[in-house]
Amino acid sequence: MGLFGCAKEKYQLKLDSSDFESKKTAYAAGEKVTVYYDLIATDTDYWFYTDSEDVELKQSYDNQHGYIFSFTMPAHDVTQYVKSRNSMEPMNYFPEPEEEPGAESEPEPEEEIQVDPWFCPECGCKNTGRKCVDCGYEQ
Repeated sequence: MGLFGCAKEKYQLKLDSSDFESKKTAYAAGEKVTVYYDLIATDTDYWFYTDSEDVELKQSYDNQHGYIFSFTMPAHDVTQYVKSRNSMEPMNYFPEPEEEPGAESEPEPEEEIQVDPWFCPECGCKNTGRKCVDCGYEQ
């Protein structure tokens, strides 16, 4: 005689780097998930995140395991990501906003280019585009 209906539905834990480690790849909703990341470079900054707004990713660190992440599995699949940057390289102080995984960007409208030269009424600078290259005045 078999038992039916006792198994809980499992959701997938997807890891975007082979440097992540977890004992399991599928968890039931409400189950505690623990993920380890032990590839640590001293001259690197790391950012860890998931694709789910409803996941509260808790982070700790120890010398044996490296970074340790835990969260409660929601009733859907979760992907955990890592991004890194060499901290010895100069930073771009005005970085482009990063797109979230799966987000589609809309194409930017093409800017109208004026080819006839004109002189800015504010500063007198000669220009060929819509904006003055010196003071920013727009035609």
